[in-house]
This record gives sequence, structure tokens and C-alpha cells, in this order.
Amino acid sequence: MLGYSTVTQKGQITVPADIREELGLLPRQKVVIIMQGDSVFIKPVANFYTLRGSVKSKRRPADYKRMRKNFIEHLTKRKVYEKISR
Repeated sequence: MLGYSTVTQKGQITVPADIREELGLLPRQKVVIIMQGDSVFIKPVANFYTLRGSVKSKRRPADYKRMRKNFIEHLTKRKVYEKISR
């Protein structure tokens, strides 16, 4: 597939619509630009959130309420310790 574009004064280019559709590019989606020799390649960057659930954990999910409580207790003790040591 071949497409043409013009570089603006800001260094921006517009990827032709048929190429955007072929790559599945959406507005504001990140792309990676790879330069090899005198050629440039544009590839869509995988969205981190689309990977959610693709890898199964061997551990059970953490109890976030317990983790938050322990962290708050840790911070409280640390603040008390800092006040005592002054």
C-alpha cells in the first residue's frame, strides 16, 4: 500500500485514512516510528490495558483493604517515630 503526505512546519505528517484503517489506528493512539537505513516504519503501540487478563497469576489477588490498612499503620508509626526522634 502506498500513501503520500506532507511534512508540516512543526514536523507533523498525516497518515492517509486507508493506511490508518489497515493498521487499526484510532485518534490519539500512540505509534512507534522505526528508522532503518533510509526507510521509516510506523507501527501501532499495544495499549497496556488491552493486555489485562492475558497472563494468569499463580497467586491469589491481594486483599487491597488489608494492604491499605497495613500501609496506613506503617505511615502512622513512621510519623510517630519521626516526632519522637527529634
